[in-house]
Amino acid sequence: MGKRIRYKYKDRKGIASLFNSKGYPRGKKGQPKINQDILIGLITKIKMNKKITPYKAWIKTTEDKNFPWILKQHYKNKKGNADWWITRFQTNPDTKKNFWRNHLQAHFN
Repeated sequence: MGKRIRYKYKDRKGIASLFNSKGYPRGKKGQPKINQDILIGLITKIKMNKKITPYKAWIKTTEDKNFPWILKQHYKNKKGNADWWITRFQTNPDTKKNFWRNHLQAHFN
């Protein structure tokens, strides 16, 4: 373990704001980034479908029979059960839309 620095709640200003209440460095906030290998594979798969829009190509890609394996690689380090995330991804269309918006949409605009 790293070295601990203890501060009172009101004293955590400036450099001390980089440490949590137990004195350890704060972790990165937010959703973990997608693996670059998975990202490149998804982008090339979507770009193969030239006759339809990129979003419709993304939806078509999510219906592929090997797509759960790709999701398992992405969600393997996420807290909780990866299978739960995969079934949620397959049943809930909003999850597909959010994944598109958060990870892939910037590469097609």
